[in-house]
Amino acid sequence: MAEHPSAWLIDGKSALKRQVRIEVIGGTFLLYEPQWRSETFFFGDLVYRGKEGESHVFGLEDGIKERPKWKLGIKGDIPAELSGLLPRAKPPLLSNIGMLIIAFLCLAIVYFAAA
Repeated sequence: MAEHPSAWLIDGKSALKRQVRIEVIGGTFLLYEPQWRSETFFFGDLVYRGKEGESHVFGLEDGIKERPKWKLGIKGDIPAELSGLLPRAKPPLLSNIGMLIIAFLCLAIVYFAAA
């Protein structure tokens, strides 16, 4: 990649948001910091978590280790080199308004069933 995107990582072990560089090797990638290199990750193990501010956030679900707090964020637009490798953004099945409607329906059912 000619130009590196502004990327950050929260590894789940610490609460620190660290600036990292992404190095793509085929269908895998490594994250680099000065004097630190991550293990190899597969793009197929990433899931899109949504947006946090100006960053697109991806989580890791590799099925081997539980890493619920692992986050990789890419600030701004995703570069073309990575857009084909990263998972697509999926809209949520239920929006916040949909969840409110379901909650009110459940309350109404409980209210009228008790009457």
